Amino acid sequence: MARLRALSIAVIALALACAAAALAPAATAAGATAPLRALTAAHPEPGDVDGDEVPDGLDNCPTTPNGSQLNTDGDAPGDACDPDDDNDAIIDTSDNCRLVSNPDQLDTDSDPRRGDACPAADTDGDGRFDDDDNCRAVANPDQSDINGDDQGDACDRDDDGDRYDDGFDNCPVVYNPDQADLDGDGIGSGCDAAELIAGPPGGSTGPGGQAGGPGAAGTPGAATDASAPSVTVKVQRRQRLSEAGRSLVVTVTCSEACTLDAVVSANAQAARRARLGSTRAVLARGSWSLAGAGRTYVFARWTSAARRLRAGRTLAATLQLTATDAAGNRRRLSRRVDLRR
Repeated sequence: MARLRALSIAVIALALACAAAALAPAATAAGATAPLRALTAAHPEPGDVDGDEVPDGLDNCPTTPNGSQLNTDGDAPGDACDPDDDNDAIIDTSDNCRLVSNPDQLDTDSDPRRGDACPAADTDGDGRFDDDDNCRAVANPDQSDINGDDQGDACDRDDDGDRYDDGFDNCPVVYNPDQADLDGDGIGSGCDAAELIAGPPGGSTGPGGQAGGPGAAGTPGAATDASAPSVTVKVQRRQRLSEAGRSLVVTVTCSEACTLDAVVSANAQAARRARLGSTRAVLARGSWSLAGAGRTYVFARWTSAARRLRAGRTLAATLQLTATDAAGNRRRLSRRVDLRR
């Protein structure tokens, strides 16, 4: 049994290594390399193969992340790895009440998704029924759960599962329990662009726009590139400043090597209503770089204007994200952000 378990762990580790290699940003035409230090997206700690913070010996799904240990029918496997969560002899994929035993599958209103035994309920109005929503009281239709603990990022105080609450974590969405910060700038080494991004071989290491980075002048092919990069942006719309830590975390994907600049601001009218002055107020700003196509995070540091927001007030602001490729082509995207003290 011990030998079989060791073999299983080795296979999982190999699979994780292959996945990490597949996710690494591709080299650019200029020869830019991938990040110097791979970000730890999966982290099978000793005695916790699935990385859900539940020791293997106590985990009812030892190879499937299920930090909540939800087990509706009380049998051996938890819901995350149980093909029949309510033990009614109807497989979950065919069961019109996955968490309520109803072997008769009665559905008098002919709703193909819900049997009579489990009428629909959606407390937070995000389009996900409560029995399949990882944040029942907070709207999160994307169900994002970075650390796989069954608690969605929108209502999880520790999104990356490294046992540091987001407000005190120098990499709130990247697992880094050592909180290392080699350059002492307050952004952990596990998610710091200045420490992670490499330019072409022989160039200097640093964020794009510096020598050798993805915005450096003279990059081969830049003169013929007239297309702006394809970019996606995700940010939690409602931000409570008392819980957000020092930065607004913005998830960005870029189709090529690019520099990223994020600015959060409130127009003059909104700033006046919030008593932050009579002109446009810049509330957060941050920059980031990618050495090749991929996904990263921009950490926009809160400014003194944001910290002056009074308790109980909500301020409507706009996040503007600008992505610039090596040829100087720009793509700008905007998102609404509501700030509350």
